[in-house]
Amino acid sequence: MRESAEFISGPRKMSMPDQPKTDVEKELTDLRREIVEARNLVIKSDNLLKNLHAEVKAVGKRHEDFQKRQWLSSAVAYVLFAVICVGAALMITSARSTSATNEKERLEKTVADLTGQLEKQRADTAAHQSVQQEANKVYKMMTSLPGDERLKGIDALVKLDTSRLSNLERQALNDRAAVLRRETGDAAFEQGKIAFRKNEMDSVISNMERFLAMNPPQDQALDASFYLGTAYNNTRNHEKAVPLLARFVDGDRKSKTRDYAMLLLAHSYQEVGQYDKALEVARDAAGAYLNSPYQSQFRGRIATVKRLKNPESAAPPAPAQATSQPGQ
Repeated sequence: MRESAEFISGPRKMSMPDQPKTDVEKELTDLRREIVEARNLVIKSDNLLKNLHAEVKAVGKRHEDFQKRQWLSSAVAYVLFAVICVGAALMITSARSTSATNEKERLEKTVADLTGQLEKQRADTAAHQSVQQEANKVYKMMTSLPGDERLKGIDALVKLDTSRLSNLERQALNDRAAVLRRETGDAAFEQGKIAFRKNEMDSVISNMERFLAMNPPQDQALDASFYLGTAYNNTRNHEKAVPLLARFVDGDRKSKTRDYAMLLLAHSYQEVGQYDKALEVARDAAGAYLNSPYQSQFRGRIATVKRLKNPESAAPPAPAQATSQPGQ
């Protein structure tokens, strides 16, 4: 604070002879002094006011600057808050949109699956009804057709998809087919045996093939294999005769016709070029059936096969002996 130097000056005192001061003069002197002091105090107060005004003005300016900064900060804060709110809203909206999209896809997939299941059930129902109708036709064919025409029902049953039928329906069809197989199979087996006794090999082949196609019991299947294999051997169809005769020879070792079957099997092996097996079967038969009426034919078959295996070292062939069928 700047203070002006004040010089108190009064009227010049003239040199006068010292005179005693009166009370008025004393009062004037005191008054003059008080006025001077008051004037100095006014000047000092004025300077203080000026300094106070400058400080108030500086404070006001700082306050205005603070308000500006505060307003700017508030504006920035509002803007940031608005940005955050908008960003959060966008994120929430995006999340909800994604969730809604996923839920929509899930529901669409569920609807598609349910639709597919419904269509499948409809298709299965339609297929089941169709198979039921075909099963009814097959059952009627196996029951109402005359004679051997009922076998057409068995052929149709083989082609029928019974997996779509109920257990009861399948059992009814299979039971009926089994009964029909037994009936027709037994008839075909007996006709084949009669044809075998008459030496009608073509009839034996047709009847025994039909019989074996019906999956007969094991013992009857072995007998049918013997008859059918013998018929194939007699008709020179040795490739088909071999598995049938081998099945009979291996499956029924107590049969009275096993020696004859082994003789035919050795012959068929020889005709198809399997000389080692032909020798093995003929030697086994010759050793197992010493009292067989075919003993000489076993030895003749062994010699023939040896000669065919080693044609250069073999002796001249012996006269062939006819193979006769065993009595049935």
